[in-house]
Amino acid sequence: MSTGAWNTAANLRRFLQRHGYPPGPLLLTDWGPTNTGWFRSGQEHKNTSIDRLVRELPDVDWLLVGDDGQHDPEIYSRAARRHPDHVAAVAIRQLTPAQQVLSHGSPVPAPAEDADRVHREAPVPTAQGPDGAALARSLADALAAYRT
Repeated sequence: MSTGAWNTAANLRRFLQRHGYPPGPLLLTDWGPTNTGWFRSGQEHKNTSIDRLVRELPDVDWLLVGDDGQHDPEIYSRAARRHPDHVAAVAIRQLTPAQQVLSHGSPVPAPAEDADRVHREAPVPTAQGPDGAALARSLADALAAYRT
C-alpha cells in the first residue's frame, strides 16, 4: 500500500521481488482531480486501505512499515488502535532532513516526535530506525520485548 501512483507499479514490483518480499497486490493511488478537489488525500487512501484489508482478510496479521516523511506514524498508530488484533507491529524508518524534503517538498517539523508518539500510543510492538538494517534490529528487539 502506497500513496505512489500506478505508473510506478512495475518498478515497485521489481524492487520488492529483488529484496525478497512475498508477491501480493499493490494498493496504489490514482493521480489527478477527483469529484471533491484537485488532489487526492494520501492519508485517506492509506486509512481506507488498511481498514479494507482488515475487513476483507480477517485472518491476516499486518506488519505496517513506513517512514516519517509524511503521515505514516499517525496513520499506523490509528490502525494499531483501531485493529490491535490485526496489526502485528509497526516499523517506521526515520528520514534525514534531505529525504524529508524529497518526500514532500519541505522539512517536516520534529518527525521523530511522530515516531515516538507511535511508540506511546500503539498497543502493538513498534520500531524505528534510520535505515533498513537498523529498522530490522529495532523491530526484532521490539517483538522480543513485546512477547516477554
